[in-house]
Amino acid sequence: MKKVLTWIKPTWNGMHIWNYFWAFKPFLDLAKWKKAYIFIADYHSLTSVHDKEIMERNKLRLLKEYFALLPSDSEIVVYEQSKIKHINDITWILSSVTPYSLMLRAHSFKDSQNKNSDINMAVFNYPILMAADILTYDTDLVPVWKDQTQHLEFARDIAENFNKTYKTELFKLPLAHIEKELATIPGTDGQKMSKSYDNFIGIFDDEKTLKKKVMSIVTWSETLEEPKNPENCNVFALIKLFATNDEQNIIAAKYKAGNYGYGHAKLELLDLILEYFKEARTRFASFENDMSYIEKKLEAGNKEANDMANKKYNEMMKIVWL
Repeated sequence: MKKVLTWIKPTWNGMHIWNYFWAFKPFLDLAKWKKAYIFIADYHSLTSVHDKEIMERNKLRLLKEYFALLPSDSEIVVYEQSKIKHINDITWILSSVTPYSLMLRAHSFKDSQNKNSDINMAVFNYPILMAADILTYDTDLVPVWKDQTQHLEFARDIAENFNKTYKTELFKLPLAHIEKELATIPGTDGQKMSKSYDNFIGIFDDEKTLKKKVMSIVTWSETLEEPKNPENCNVFALIKLFATNDEQNIIAAKYKAGNYGYGHAKLELLDLILEYFKEARTRFASFENDMSYIEKKLEAGNKEANDMANKKYNEMMKIVWL
């Protein structure tokens, strides 16, 4: 069975609608027919998060969200990057076969360099750790967008460098599973939904907060009576994420008929969001009082991931030292 792997960095507090449809749902869809792994990329988040309390809070929140969104019968393995004993050892060995010139090409480094001249070495070495994350588990597929394929190109380059240097076939060359492009998901202000714009709608916001955000979505200024164009409306763009085709057609007809205000559309969107995430929100709320399920699954996931990493590390050491 092919293996698929992905991760999320705990650099923020709470998953929003764009995160879900852009990253989490495609992984869930792909995982239905694969052996799947998803981890908390806490080492990766050290490029920017240097506060223990914030890190712990974000990790806890992300874990609750992972397990709330995963199906109750899911066999997806969830683990913590920092609990993998040899991941940094593997990263170090891989760094010895990684050309400096390759790292200079990294988009993550270039972007950080353009924004901030005071860059830490974790940013520079980020792609090597990412390669270790992917290669350690003999990953076949990593779901990415077109503009993220460099992650996989680097992992493949590093794997090939190691295999060629040591005349081995230890590392499998992973493939990028390129996701189809989503239409832009608008935030409450009409721009692309993003934490940096503070225009996001959180999946696990309490209902009062969720309603407040939905009702604040920017719309046009037609009167209640006037017909409206649903395809030119931020609210309808979000409705299309959650509604069936029949539901979309019914709501679109209301827009065009008139006597249907944007407030009505926003309330329909709110109902759709609450219904779509009903089970996940219920599970998330249950974790506030009882983390035993998460702790049990995470312990098993950390053990399985560690066993695999230990095996790969031991295989590497035999090639490198003996």
